[in-house]
Amino acid sequence: MWLLMWVILVHAAVACRGASADLPSASNVIARVVERASQIAKEGEAKYLYEKRSLFEELNAHRQTTQSTEKLYEVMLIGGWPFSRLVKVQGRSLTPAEIRSEDQKEQEFRNKVAGRNLEAMAEKKEPWLLPEIVDRYEFTVLGTEEYDSRRTVVLEFKAKPGNAERNLQDKIYDRFAGKLWVDQGDAEIAKLEVHLTEEFSLGWLGLFGSLSECDLSLRRQRMPDGTWVNAKSTILIVGRKVFSPMRYRTTEESSGFRAPSGEKGQTAP
Repeated sequence: MWLLMWVILVHAAVACRGASADLPSASNVIARVVERASQIAKEGEAKYLYEKRSLFEELNAHRQTTQSTEKLYEVMLIGGWPFSRLVKVQGRSLTPAEIRSEDQKEQEFRNKVAGRNLEAMAEKKEPWLLPEIVDRYEFTVLGTEEYDSRRTVVLEFKAKPGNAERNLQDKIYDRFAGKLWVDQGDAEIAKLEVHLTEEFSLGWLGLFGSLSECDLSLRRQRMPDGTWVNAKSTILIVGRKVFSPMRYRTTEESSGFRAPSGEKGQTAP
């Protein structure tokens, strides 16, 4: 009996080692993600038009919504750069005054784009994931999972101990941890979950308030042409602003992705 149990345990251990050997190292996965982010930044121009729904909620102590504002945006391309134009608030069409305000914002954006060298703007565009940010964290591969019918590598991350905290931004980075799902084929982050690891004071001795919770969830979608877009994001913030409580949740959902008129492209729901 004991011999049989020993054989089973040895077989299981060998099987586990074999499964682990099939997993990529965390350093290799993250290196591919950083390289991919840099490549996308160099490409510069966006490819799709879409609708974006934004919901801002104020919450009570039980996380129930006490007040909310819903806005709908039409995201268009101006000179290859995305511009979000507000089209509805709380389900209603804009008033004439609100339309004039959006017209002014759009014209200012057009002037800004027209007055710049687009190639130079693209060259200066930094990738959203910088190596110096990645270097602040330790990454561990947990395994693989299916996400949206594609294979992903699942990693968890946390700040490295002893990171230099030169400014407020560094302190914020070092108080976040979470998980990310990286598409094995494209080296794109398909899903991301981040949370605050400890309460964080804002300002000298917390004079301007503090954050006790901050959770971020991001879901991304792969388009038929291989482009990745942000499909849904949710941010929950709980804390204190000076002497008053602060409980907010913001959700953004994008849909109706399509190529600009007259250009070849794919449409997705």
